[in-house]
Amino acid sequence: MIDSIITSENSRTIRGVTYELLRHPFRILILNWNWKAAIISSVLRAPIFFGAYLVHKQGLLMAFAAMSVQFVFRAITGGTNGAIIQSFSKIEPAWHAVVTIPIVLTVVMHIGEWFLQAGFDMLAGTKGKTTAVLLSILGSVISAGFNLFAMRRGILLVKDESQQSFWHDIKQMPWIVFELVSYPLVWTLKRSKRRSGFEEAAAFEEPAVSQTA
Repeated sequence: MIDSIITSENSRTIRGVTYELLRHPFRILILNWNWKAAIISSVLRAPIFFGAYLVHKQGLLMAFAAMSVQFVFRAITGGTNGAIIQSFSKIEPAWHAVVTIPIVLTVVMHIGEWFLQAGFDMLAGTKGKTTAVLLSILGSVISAGFNLFAMRRGILLVKDESQQSFWHDIKQMPWIVFELVSYPLVWTLKRSKRRSGFEEAAAFEEPAVSQTA
C-alpha cells in the first residue's frame, strides 16, 4: 500500500513525499504503478493524435499508427504519473500539490512525448506532432489536476486501504467532475460566508469594547 511506503510524517509535505520517492522509486513507481490512471490516460490521449494526424491529411493508416504509439506510451507513463500523483495526494495544504505536480509532470512527460513523436514523424515521413503535442499538453494539465482532485477523494487509487474496483471509480466520475467544476464557486461562497461571519462577530464585539472603555 502507498500508506505503508510513505509514512504519515512525510505524506503531508512536498519535501517529505519527494524524499520518499527518491529513496524508494521502485516500490512507488513500479510496484504501485497506477493501472487505473494508465487506462484512462491511454483511452483519452490516443484519439488526440489520431485526430491531429487526420487533420494534417496524413492518411488513415498513419493516423492509426500515431494513435497506437501514443496508446502504448500513455499506458506506461500514465500509470507512472498516477503513482506519483497518488503519492502526493495527501499533501496539505492542497494547493501546494495543485500548483506543482501537474506542471512538473506535464513538462517532464511532454519532453519525452515530443521526442517520441518526432522520431515517429521522421521514420514514417509524416507531420502532425506539433498540433497533437500542444493539445496533449493541455490535456495533461487538466488530467493531472483532475486525478489529484479525484485521488484526494478516494477515487482512482490503487493498493490503498479501500481497494475499490475500477468500475466503482468510473461510476463516481460524473459526481467528481461536477464537484471539480463547481469547486471555485463553492470555495468563493464559503470564503464570502466566512468573511461575513468575521465581520458580524467584530460588529457584535465593538459596542462591548467601547462600553467597557
